[in-house]
Amino acid sequence: MATKATKKVSSKKVVKASEAIEQVAPIAEPVAVTRAKAKLSPKVLSMALFVVGIALLTYKVGPYFVPAIVDNMPISRFAVWHRLEQSYGEQVYDDLVNEKVLDQAIKQSGIKVEMAKVEEQMKTLEEQFKDLGGLEEALKQRGLSRKDLEKQIKTQLAVEEVLKDKITPSEDELKTQFDSGAKTVYKDKKFEEVKDAITEELKQSKLRDSFLAWFEEVKKNSKIKRFGL
Repeated sequence: MATKATKKVSSKKVVKASEAIEQVAPIAEPVAVTRAKAKLSPKVLSMALFVVGIALLTYKVGPYFVPAIVDNMPISRFAVWHRLEQSYGEQVYDDLVNEKVLDQAIKQSGIKVEMAKVEEQMKTLEEQFKDLGGLEEALKQRGLSRKDLEKQIKTQLAVEEVLKDKITPSEDELKTQFDSGAKTVYKDKKFEEVKDAITEELKQSKLRDSFLAWFEEVKKNSKIKRFGL
């Protein structure tokens, strides 16, 4: 009899335990499933990625959009651009247009400047600035890079080639220049001693005048569409 009673009690306990599991399971399971679904929800995932993306963007390019903050008040780069545009916009605008016109004119002329000539000019400049802090420092102070300087040298050499027939001084021009400074600049000097210096001086003077006249004509024949700033 005791055995049967024990079996009945055990049976009841098992039933109750089973009932308890069945009652708890429906509650616990949806919570777990809901959490799993929340983690895998496309909306939640998209939002998380968006937040992470914004954080990374701010960290990487934040200084690009906001270069300075004064007493928690940001100064945007757009404000800087706007101020620069107001102050120097027209000049920069014209410079960029002129550079494009000049590049196209040189390209159409078919003239090719050897890199060896550019490097030769660079070495000459490096020697000239050797005792003045170096060429790199001089470029830095002017906001230029070596690449910018090389481009300028290449352009000048190309222009000299285009205008070479107009900028080479004659023998008479050289002697006239020497005579005009014989008692001042070239005092106690012989013509042959300063001929090269006079040649370069007159060449640069002729280059400026010839370039202005030539470029004005080139620009007049260029197709330029201006839309303003």
